[in-house]
Amino acid sequence: MTPLRSFELPADTSTRVSAGLLGSCVLILFLTTVLGGNTLGKQWSALPSFTTAADTTVRSVNYTTLPARPVLREMPTHPADKLSPYMNPGADPSSVANPEVLRDFHDLLAQFTQRQAQDDNFTVRVIDRRTDSLLELYEFEELREQYREGKSIEWRVVDEKRREATRRLVDKYDERGVPREDIIVRWGRANQVEQSHARNRPYQAYEIQLAHYLDLSLLPTQMGTVETFNQDHLVSSVGAQSRYQMMPWILRKGGVNEFDLRAESGARVDVEEALHPLLTLEPAYLLLRGYINAVGHEIPGLSAYHTGPGNVWKLYRQYYTNSSYYTSSSTVVDAYVWAVSKGFDTVREGSSFGPYSRGYIPSAYGSLVAQDRQPIDLSQSMRAVRVQLKPDTRVSLKTLLTVLDTTSQSFDWTPVADRPTTYERFRAFNSHFELPEASGDGVPAEGNVELVSTVDGKSVRFFLPLGAPEALRNAGLDVVDPDLSFTFDGSTFTPPSDDQRTVWDRRYDALVEDIKHFGFTPDHRDRLLELHDKFEELAEEDPSRYRQRQLNIIQTHRRLWLSGPWEELADLTMQVTGRTDVPVQPPIEIPTDDSRPFLQRLLP
Repeated sequence: MTPLRSFELPADTSTRVSAGLLGSCVLILFLTTVLGGNTLGKQWSALPSFTTAADTTVRSVNYTTLPARPVLREMPTHPADKLSPYMNPGADPSSVANPEVLRDFHDLLAQFTQRQAQDDNFTVRVIDRRTDSLLELYEFEELREQYREGKSIEWRVVDEKRREATRRLVDKYDERGVPREDIIVRWGRANQVEQSHARNRPYQAYEIQLAHYLDLSLLPTQMGTVETFNQDHLVSSVGAQSRYQMMPWILRKGGVNEFDLRAESGARVDVEEALHPLLTLEPAYLLLRGYINAVGHEIPGLSAYHTGPGNVWKLYRQYYTNSSYYTSSSTVVDAYVWAVSKGFDTVREGSSFGPYSRGYIPSAYGSLVAQDRQPIDLSQSMRAVRVQLKPDTRVSLKTLLTVLDTTSQSFDWTPVADRPTTYERFRAFNSHFELPEASGDGVPAEGNVELVSTVDGKSVRFFLPLGAPEALRNAGLDVVDPDLSFTFDGSTFTPPSDDQRTVWDRRYDALVEDIKHFGFTPDHRDRLLELHDKFEELAEEDPSRYRQRQLNIIQTHRRLWLSGPWEELADLTMQVTGRTDVPVQPPIEIPTDDSRPFLQRLLP
């Protein structure tokens, strides 16, 4: 299925509406081909336990446990709290320097919350941008009724019908005197958002854990929803892969590879790690954290993941020169909020920051709101061990599964425990292995792959239920390398302790805080380069997961700050702040594509 994303329709000419509809209103991803103990009785460790005040505002947090059925809105990391007042439509706009700008941004959040959380996929909402008033709510009631009756509905077909209706509706209100550029059309996505969240249940706890580990709000946990509706097999027209839509070279850099294994029958079984969310989650979030640090704040940083830091830096430059709101007390968040509200027409003229880029953050917020007051059932979380065989060790899948079947121990294969055989459970547990479906009991010859430690230097990683590696060893099949195993359970992404964090980590935090206040200066880059070198030394001395993650993040930050677009921003920053008389050079135009993060376009 090809998900069709529609956002605003600036319909200033008839040509723009008909021939230009896909470019101005709808972003189509051209995509190709697959998505996969006991009920959690224990609390998930490493996640917050929350105390809810009488007014339902959460005030306390400690990174120890998460309730078995947490409510996202009650977490202090909900963006309405952690990123207030910007991501809280109920906040008082007068708390910022430019209340009218924040008020417009809050209106945008409310509109996209309507789109993602309330309007279903059979809805077309037509809005007059001048007043934000509703012109018409067009609905496909017959299709909606068929969907409610359980009939198969392809969203691609529904979107084709909505595209036709959009053309008619724009023409209709244009003839009634509404300027085409002020006719905004938004398609409801509540059904797809709901389906997206259902797909994500086995992995949602880990997204929350990792967001907390990286000191982020819950907003990034909706990246998979706004990118692909959490469909792992989708590939964009420019080659971005996984539910988080990363380019192949970025995936390889994050250790996410492609290779094949030989089966007993002689057939080759493809292994495409981008198809497994527990293999792509950490690379995506570390990349995001690097973007956030490079642009100065989580809100524009999450936008940069989609539109590219180059576009975000361009809107900062527009904020300097083409808005009346910049002051010495402004932050990069103020610039971003202006760019997607009052400054949007100005910003889009000089960049590829278009309607979909404008709606990315509001869409993520609306998707979160769609489930933020519903208790999350963590009993459907996938608890597993990511394993790798010992070097120079080989074992057939049939042998491995036979030993598991003959042990006296039972294993928790949630969320695929209902599969009829151990082979089918393993196949669903390891969606990155393109194993054939079995026609009966046992392991088919075409699926009986020979498991090894590496293929051409690439680690062969697969997932087993908790306790399975120990059961294999106790049964005499001592093939799993414990040093290369990684457990996904309640303690997977435990936030670093004070002992792990050094003075250099705190200095890096201080640098990012300075960047938030338009700290794009040569002096701050010198600080960054010094910290990067120190992080390399620390990672060499202590190759722990924490130190490797910190190095990964600052490497992305460093690479971006050594780019031409950053130089342009720094030159203008120095001039605007009165720290240099050097004339600003004309901006370098960097071609961008909304389906790829900027860093993936910057390098070959």
